[in-house]
Amino acid sequence: MPTLPAKAWNLTTGDTALSLAVHSHALQVTRLGHVGGEWNWAAARTDFPFPVEATLAGKSAGTRWRFLDARFTPAEGTQLTLRFRCAATGLELDSEWWARPGPGPVRHAMTIRNSSAHAVGIGGQPSLLLELAAPPGDNLHCWHVRDEGGGGKFEAPGIFRDAVTAGYEKQVVATPGYDDIPLVILDAAAAEGIYAGIEWSHAQLSVTGRHAPTGHGARLVAGNPADFRVELPAGGEFAVPPVLVGAYRGDVDDAGNSLRKYLFAHSMPAELRTDPTYPKLEWNAFTATGMCPTSQCDPKAWDPVEAKYYPVLEEAAALGFEEMTVDVGWWNGLEPDPDLTDWPQGLRAAADATHQRGLRFVLYWTDAEPMATPEGRATRTRRIQRLFAEHGADTWRSDATRGQVIAPDYWSVQGFYDVLDALMKEVPGFQWENCSGGGPIKDYGAMRRATKIQICDSVDEAIVTRRVFHDSSHALHPIQMQGFLGWHSRARPGEPGGITYDFRSAGLGAFMWWIDSPSPTNGGQVWTAEERRAVAREVVTYKTRLRPLIRHANLYHVLPRPDGVNWDAIEYFDPGTGQGVVYVFKPGTGPDTHGIKLKGLEADRSYRLTFEDGSNPAVTLPGSTLMQDGFMMALRGLLVSELVWIERA
Repeated sequence: MPTLPAKAWNLTTGDTALSLAVHSHALQVTRLGHVGGEWNWAAARTDFPFPVEATLAGKSAGTRWRFLDARFTPAEGTQLTLRFRCAATGLELDSEWWARPGPGPVRHAMTIRNSSAHAVGIGGQPSLLLELAAPPGDNLHCWHVRDEGGGGKFEAPGIFRDAVTAGYEKQVVATPGYDDIPLVILDAAAAEGIYAGIEWSHAQLSVTGRHAPTGHGARLVAGNPADFRVELPAGGEFAVPPVLVGAYRGDVDDAGNSLRKYLFAHSMPAELRTDPTYPKLEWNAFTATGMCPTSQCDPKAWDPVEAKYYPVLEEAAALGFEEMTVDVGWWNGLEPDPDLTDWPQGLRAAADATHQRGLRFVLYWTDAEPMATPEGRATRTRRIQRLFAEHGADTWRSDATRGQVIAPDYWSVQGFYDVLDALMKEVPGFQWENCSGGGPIKDYGAMRRATKIQICDSVDEAIVTRRVFHDSSHALHPIQMQGFLGWHSRARPGEPGGITYDFRSAGLGAFMWWIDSPSPTNGGQVWTAEERRAVAREVVTYKTRLRPLIRHANLYHVLPRPDGVNWDAIEYFDPGTGQGVVYVFKPGTGPDTHGIKLKGLEADRSYRLTFEDGSNPAVTLPGSTLMQDGFMMALRGLLVSELVWIERA
């Protein structure tokens, strides 16, 4: 490894090593790789691009940046802030690199300030630019994921694995609409790699294949759209979208587990970390409370009534659910005033009744206020405050039935984040449940502020939720990923195995379903006594055994993406406790037996496998066998499931 120049700094997380240097006043990333590894992905050093041209009074002005100083802040890991200044324009730039304790990426945030007495215009400023060289070999792939907010129907494959060769080009575009999750993973032969993600709801990443001395390489650029322009007033400030860049050893599941550990520790609302009862079991009363029992498309289905809420509340509480949601249409007019014809006691009475039964109260609200204007932000803030102060809400559930939650532009994103940050400070216990047409706002800026995101918006069968979970769980933490089962889409109604299959499909991470109550208030089928007992058992199992794994365990995609025909499975395993689970689903008419190879175990330890439903006899096998050869299990019938428990012997 070459000797670093005098102005050089090293940053290290639990698994990412990154080095920076300043040469001739230019910032460079000189090293990027996993801790303890020999390979340097940033071997092709490139000057980090600062604005090269500015406008003063409408006239072009060149920029020459000079390095001022470096500042270390040792709290919560290491924060390194490098300061630069352009004398000709009066612009000042802070480049902050933050290596937090534990696994995960280094975070880069940049702020540009106008210290002059005149407005200064600048072009798009990348959050990250890297010239990368992969280790020797002929296997480099770029992984990227669609957000699949509308139910996973927009692209048949929601996750992509592209071969990166010279000439490859991919632009990952993330907006508040239906497109991509702002994350790319560059994986070298499932042995090591790097990843980058953006903490912003309107941004993009691009990957361009290059020749490198070792074989394959790539240019990675992340930040605002390339045509973005901003004019900073005198004294104004501009925050460049923050970016996460990390390195890992292993395959893409190892990349995801590294990232998820960071997200849990440093980049989600604190109550998710500190309260072990998250994620909670949520029942959305949409189907059970609408005026129309026949079709979600009928406008009356979107008009809930009080008389139907209280029966389903009683049923949910008796089964052990922890949150109740009143969804779209409870209001009258543009303000969050209840429709007293449909809710004569008001929403506060519903909240009080919900709290008396030990459940949290989630309340939907939507409007079309522009987040890019002070007036729009003030109006939405006031309305959301009313949900908590007047109606007793514990969580605001957003959606887009009367306008966009966030418009697709920089200033709307910044404005919406400002609203959320202010609400978290001003409203005790404030929480935001992130829905906007079912999950398109899947990015690391929104999820820093959301307790959960509804990952899809399908009212089809449970396979859709599992498919979207499989894809999005490469990028997000399952504690925030709200599975969804809606309308009249139950598997095998009347059979306990069917409702168990549905429950487990929605319960891979955070849980919500949208079905009618056990004693139907709105056209559903009456639950049998066996179905009630089955759901009550699943609730207990979720709370006592599954939830701790969802919170803390590593996650592995041990069978291919669900296709509705072949078996699919997700494994959780916590190496600290030696415990885990495999959610197994047999949706179609394929073979009744299947082999599953586990991941993340210790090769020289033995593990006992037991089956929640007793579908197979218990077995104890070495970790090496379970990972190399796997184990065989049998499931008979259609739309059946099993939980396979893993315990270190």
